[in-house]
Amino acid sequence: MTTTGEKILKACTEAKNKLAVLGIEPQLISEIDWCLGSYSHDQNPDGLYQKGADALNVLKNYKKENPRKVSKKLLEDLEKAVN
Repeated sequence: MTTTGEKILKACTEAKNKLAVLGIEPQLISEIDWCLGSYSHDQNPDGLYQKGADALNVLKNYKKENPRKVSKKLLEDLEKAVN
C-alpha cells in the first residue's frame, strides 16, 4: 500500500518528466523539481499538491490539442494524487 505522500511524489515526478519530454512549461518543471526537493527534506507535500494540480491542468489542455501525446493513465494517476 502506497502512502498519500508516495502517491503525490510519484505522480508529480511522472508529470514533470512528461512536461520535459513535451518541451513545455519549463517554469512549472522547475517549480515541481523544487517542491520534490523540498518534500524530501521536510515531508510536507503541500507544494506538490499545488504544482501537481497545475501540471494536471496543463497536461489536460495539451491533450486536447495533442490527444496521443499524453496518456489517460498519467492524467488519472495525477488526478487521484492531487484530490
